[in-house]
Amino acid sequence: MSISNVELADGEELMDIADELMYRQITDLMMDNGKPATSAFGPASIDKGKPSYSRSGQVEAQQARDWHTEYASRPSLGVWAVSVEEVIGAGLVAIDDANTPLPAGARRAPGHCYVDFRNMNKRAERVYRAKLHFCATDRGEIPTTETLKDGQLFA
Repeated sequence: MSISNVELADGEELMDIADELMYRQITDLMMDNGKPATSAFGPASIDKGKPSYSRSGQVEAQQARDWHTEYASRPSLGVWAVSVEEVIGAGLVAIDDANTPLPAGARRAPGHCYVDFRNMNKRAERVYRAKLHFCATDRGEIPTTETLKDGQLFA
């Protein structure tokens, strides 16, 4: 994907700090034999080609995990990350969308950003998410502690 082909919405900007990490929350549906599945680093159909990450320059891994566990439908089992440099090196684009307008009542994770998989066929998507998976698993899980939602302790 070429940067010249990227369509930015109002409030979006390209991320260009090479060593900044992009945190990915891994849920039970993204696991394969106790490790993140390759698919975990690409979009689910609901993402419309924009899988959610959080910027390390704006939020700590623990804060990102806590927010996800509080507001997402499934709690985070752990945080894994790719750097902006790795995203670009894989041939993809990292986009900060934290300042885009939200619909009334909607929430957005602090430091929200995404890797652009839009307008990509499934075969290409598999190749690119595998590249990100390799970078993230080579780095290893980002240390955090589990945070439970209200009522989970005795569920």
